[in-house]
Amino acid sequence: MRYSFKNKDRSLPLFIDRIGYNWFQEDVSRPAGYPYVHWLQTYSGSGVVVIENQEILLTPGTGILINQDIPHTYHATSPEWRTGYFTFGGALISEITTILGFNDYLSIQQPDATLANFIQNSHTEFSQDDADPYASSALVYQFLLLIKKYRVKNPNNYQLNKKIVEPILHYIHRHYQQPIDNQDFVKLTNYSLQYVLEVFRNNQGISPHQVLLDYRILKAKELLLNQPNLSIEEIGRQVGFQTNSYFIAMFKRSERVTPGKFRGFYK
Repeated sequence: MRYSFKNKDRSLPLFIDRIGYNWFQEDVSRPAGYPYVHWLQTYSGSGVVVIENQEILLTPGTGILINQDIPHTYHATSPEWRTGYFTFGGALISEITTILGFNDYLSIQQPDATLANFIQNSHTEFSQDDADPYASSALVYQFLLLIKKYRVKNPNNYQLNKKIVEPILHYIHRHYQQPIDNQDFVKLTNYSLQYVLEVFRNNQGISPHQVLLDYRILKAKELLLNQPNLSIEEIGRQVGFQTNSYFIAMFKRSERVTPGKFRGFYK
């Protein structure tokens, strides 16, 4: 069974393109990729997805999430390959997938029950003629949260979180008032800078440097509200900004107002 959503509201942050359950899967070749993000999983039989010169076997219970416009092919490796699929896009799809740390594709070998049964439990809520675009937008968001949960909690990511992500977060919270750069994270974790940044961004969706800036801004807001006698320059210095101009620029970029105007709102 499959549903195509013809009346898509493309102004929504997220919308569904198609959803299919227990589909007899034919061979597919997309040298230019698909214009929407594509989730494909196996219910029975098996198939192979070829993407970026990698062959990924999809056996029952496993799946793959492929980003929009990523070239790929897939074909059955058993007499009958039954699949479920879910394709979606939206005005903010690129930003959201970036935040989730999802790049070209993500192979999922051990989904939890909620993710494994997502299509089966969701497809009956929709029909070709009367699908609610707002309900379908919420459905996409729910699905992406399940992907995020998988990335954080699967065993491999859990170990990396313990070895890299958590130590960096703790270090930032303890030392945000001091000068910190990427080499501090390398010394802390004993991994290469490229690997540290990749693991951290995949887990948190942003870089350690951005987490540091965000935390400094948070602490600056606390001082602005609770220490009215401190000058703007002194507050910036206390939370780790080396110059007043840089503090004001970063604060305004984050909060859309200067520190002085922010403090004025709460007088």
